Amino acid sequence: MRNVALSALAAIVALATSAAATPAATDYLDMPIGRRSPQLPTRAPPNANDRRLGFNSQIEAAASYLDAYPGPASSSSSASSPMANAAAGAGAPLRVHLPLDPADANAFAASSVEDIIARNRGQHVVLSHRDFPQLSVRIKQLGSRPKATSPANNFASRLDKSDPEAFCDPTVTSWSGYIDTLDGKSLFFYFFESRNDPKRDPVVLWTNGGPGCSSSLGLFQEHGPCRIPERGGVVSDGPPINGTQWHPQSWNSRANMIYIDQPVGVGFSYSRYGVHSFNTEDAAKDIYRFLRIFFSAFDRFRDNDFHLSGESYGGRYIPVFASEVEDRNAHIRHAARKAGKKPRRDELINLKSIIVGNGLTDVSKQMSGYYDMSCTRRGGVAPILPIEQCKRMSSWVPRCERWLHDHCVATYSADLCRTARDTCSAELEDPYMMTGMNPYDITDDCKAGISPNLCYAVMEDIRAYLDRADVRELLGAAPVEEIGRFQTCNDQVAMGFINDNDAAQDNGLNVALLLERGIKALIYVGDLDFICNWVGNKKWVNALDWSGADLWRKAKNYKWKVDGKDAGETQSHGGLVWATIAGAGHMCPLDQPDRSLAMFNRWLDGEEL
Repeated sequence: MRNVALSALAAIVALATSAAATPAATDYLDMPIGRRSPQLPTRAPPNANDRRLGFNSQIEAAASYLDAYPGPASSSSSASSPMANAAAGAGAPLRVHLPLDPADANAFAASSVEDIIARNRGQHVVLSHRDFPQLSVRIKQLGSRPKATSPANNFASRLDKSDPEAFCDPTVTSWSGYIDTLDGKSLFFYFFESRNDPKRDPVVLWTNGGPGCSSSLGLFQEHGPCRIPERGGVVSDGPPINGTQWHPQSWNSRANMIYIDQPVGVGFSYSRYGVHSFNTEDAAKDIYRFLRIFFSAFDRFRDNDFHLSGESYGGRYIPVFASEVEDRNAHIRHAARKAGKKPRRDELINLKSIIVGNGLTDVSKQMSGYYDMSCTRRGGVAPILPIEQCKRMSSWVPRCERWLHDHCVATYSADLCRTARDTCSAELEDPYMMTGMNPYDITDDCKAGISPNLCYAVMEDIRAYLDRADVRELLGAAPVEEIGRFQTCNDQVAMGFINDNDAAQDNGLNVALLLERGIKALIYVGDLDFICNWVGNKKWVNALDWSGADLWRKAKNYKWKVDGKDAGETQSHGGLVWATIAGAGHMCPLDQPDRSLAMFNRWLDGEEL
């Protein structure tokens, strides 16, 4: 396993899979945009001059699937009218152009876009938007909330009476689909409505980190509405619902949850033309466009509070995604004021907060946390590494803090930043990694192995479940023969981000500037995590430069409780809340589901922890 594949600077240890061989130079021929992974089936854009060699049978096999689901439609509303859909033939997916025109709604004989999708009986509907010709969304309904059921939390006792074809959580309406960009990226997503009151409960988007890990981990291992039971990798029998276990501590208990596989190449996401992006700012633009289309289609959620959340490399993703949303909102408001108008109701996204768990946000400040966690008691556990090793690490701490700040933040130099990153990762992170212990739980010895199970045996079961042909068919995900077997984490995607120095920036500055604009921030960390530990996270939070910084640093740090027991420490002021979750590692909702759910619900309710 390559050391760079475990670089904390990209949080890749939290996500790494087995190391792949370095691609041959011919694998990167003819790439006008981005990089191309030789592992992914690719296809040239329509009318492009294909000069690439070695178009194999797997690539050709993907053609029928891609043709069945064309990319973004024309921005012309007539091209997506019901008449145009009929003219396209029975095999073409139904298209709906947004915002939905009343005449089109009447033609569809439907009251809403949701109704159109539901009536399409489990087949994809393609949504396009007049303001975003660069992107379309193909979406299908997986299941609908029963008209009359007992309360959702009492449902676990009667799962055997549920619809045998339902998926994951039969108590709610659920959806899945792909976000298709004009340059060929197809990003997979799930959407589960709240078990409580969908029309009033907030909407939360979640992404796992890596970079390169699927949000199916958050869904099936952490806080989703169902989990995959451990079966030793044996494929389960029966309909899809029988492969999952209803999860009572799911975050959709009081929130409408979106789980997204991003960037392209992660989970069920794939590249249609071989284009890949290893830049978070580019990904933020696609996320913003998707959200605008989502809220236009699901307009009953438009006024609900919206929150962006993520874990691990989400410490970079989420502040950048939120900055894109806030800046676009500000631009729309400014343009409307200048024109003497008010923004249209469908133009603004009601962003309220960001939620980052065990994040990688500011490498230059977090790197020293590795010394604290493995060599001292400041991290809350007994020292792990030998004294001589710790003496060497101690000498590197101030040097690495200076190098990473000077070359990656203050004055960016790609080569010097890369050198600093690699050297400091080797000196401060690798000594712990060489012990073979779990980097996500410092008290665990990683019996399941770091690759490909990330120390958790259930990873094998998640992969087996998501490789079932009937599950992929139900979800509308691309089949195994077209995009390959499911990977919990994609090592090549991770390497692309690492090589592009994407993680090197100070994303804490994004958090500070969001706070100045009234967007709140919850930063939580499991106190047993090594790879994105609480010591390093507390350092960048303490160092934030914003108008409330002095009062925040003076605020009381106190124990917060769940069911009368200490659940961790917290500190807050002016919209910024810091929290640890006691007894949890990198994946807090996996280790401490009750404490994590209590924290999440209190945050959404605007309560003190």
